[in-house]
Amino acid sequence: MSLRVTAVATAAVVAGALLAGCSSTPSNVDSARSVTVVGTGKVTGVPDTLSATIGVEAEAPDVSAAINTASDKIAKITEAAVAAGVEKKDIQTQQVSIQPRYSSPGAAGGTTTISGYEASNTVSIKVRDLSKASKVLGDTVTAGGNNTRLSGVSFAIDDNSALLRNAREAAFADARARADQYARLSGDKLGKALVITEANTATDTPAPSYRSAPDVAAAPIPVEPGQQTLSYSVTVKFALT
Repeated sequence: MSLRVTAVATAAVVAGALLAGCSSTPSNVDSARSVTVVGTGKVTGVPDTLSATIGVEAEAPDVSAAINTASDKIAKITEAAVAAGVEKKDIQTQQVSIQPRYSSPGAAGGTTTISGYEASNTVSIKVRDLSKASKVLGDTVTAGGNNTRLSGVSFAIDDNSALLRNAREAAFADARARADQYARLSGDKLGKALVITEANTATDTPAPSYRSAPDVAAAPIPVEPGQQTLSYSVTVKFALT
């Protein structure tokens, strides 16, 4: 995983100065001269895992036939995923449902009746080796047949702890640089950090969705992980001396 660290220039700055009275003490933060700034750090890394939601739908005149067909299709999808290199522990059932389908009344005053049933079964698959991702998607779509539904494809960095550390460092460095500038502009010197408050947000790489075409065996589906960006924001209150 490669990392790129940049300090982001867009940040809100709130500066304030309170003159200390004769009764103030060093421990009273609110009565000391201070400056509060918001610093932001941004880091980017290449995703190393892919997650996809794959499901099947099946229709039949009765409940058992519908659910059995859906179960058979999802079993084939699971087998294809494992054969393509996905570990069984990374395949998880997400949703199973069955609902009736109704026929429209043939004439005015007629009654609506149940004409059949529709069953669906959905699993999530995590691919930890992106070199296998295209084949996994193609093979599972083919295994499920024409009623396969592929959606929710997304990329992620499995261990983003290094990203978080670098983002924090960049955000704090940005905050200190801003505070130091305001201290110099006001004729003061920058003191120690008094209060630190952090917040972070991760921006995921947009991912495509796919639906199989009728009567066509799916070739390996091209996937591009792109980059994942995580930005970290920290609000720091510094003392002015």
